[in-house]
Amino acid sequence: MKHRILAFALALAPILSVFGLSRVEADSSIARGTAAYAAGDHVAALNLFDTVCAEYTSPSLLYNIGNCHFKLNDIPHAILFYERALRLAPGDEDVKANLELARQNVVDRVNELPSFTLGSTWGRLRGGRDADQWARRSLWESLLFFALLAVGVLAKQRTLRRAVFGASGLVLVATLISVAFASFRHGEVTDDSAAIILDPKVDVRSEPRESTTVLFVLHKGTKVIVLQTENGWSEVQLANGSVGWAPPTTLERI
Repeated sequence: MKHRILAFALALAPILSVFGLSRVEADSSIARGTAAYAAGDHVAALNLFDTVCAEYTSPSLLYNIGNCHFKLNDIPHAILFYERALRLAPGDEDVKANLELARQNVVDRVNELPSFTLGSTWGRLRGGRDADQWARRSLWESLLFFALLAVGVLAKQRTLRRAVFGASGLVLVATLISVAFASFRHGEVTDDSAAIILDPKVDVRSEPRESTTVLFVLHKGTKVIVLQTENGWSEVQLANGSVGWAPPTTLERI
């Protein structure tokens, strides 16, 4: 199992210092957690990482929490946190590798529907390691567009004006593309429809109540999509299209 040392600045440090951990406290917890993990004390490392995660999250932090759960043989929670890390960093090869390793311990080998073949390339393009990448790009490109537009308006020479307006048109197209990707990433990051089965064995039924027909059985670590909830029951769909109702408290949203 690969382990990545957490090296990130807590951008929300002023807020954290008021409502929870300060930046110094969070950095200290991360450092102590990293040292505990390296020493093989995965329980202590998990407790320290969880303390930080309660106030602030990042792909690296979620990845390391997943590693702790994997070392403690808690496969469902390892998959849960790897999936959370991958949602924030869809192109991260380390997260994908460890997630696949954890999935090899899952009993249910559900046949997945055909997926987009570009895989990691598409993941890096649409988000890479930073969920806000496209939002920032769209802001900078917007500033560049208006700057070029201003230069074009003020330019005296016709040739220069045409060139600047042409460049501003290209930047405008790039800005619209970045906005579209930013909107897509926002929807992707905020979508909580996916979930992981946490119970060792779950009878998925035809209706949201006991004593109804058992359609199929799921085991811990299986990924599902939650279509709706009713009286605590979750209507879940598998990657192969199978649908049924899972009892309350048997899964956790990614």
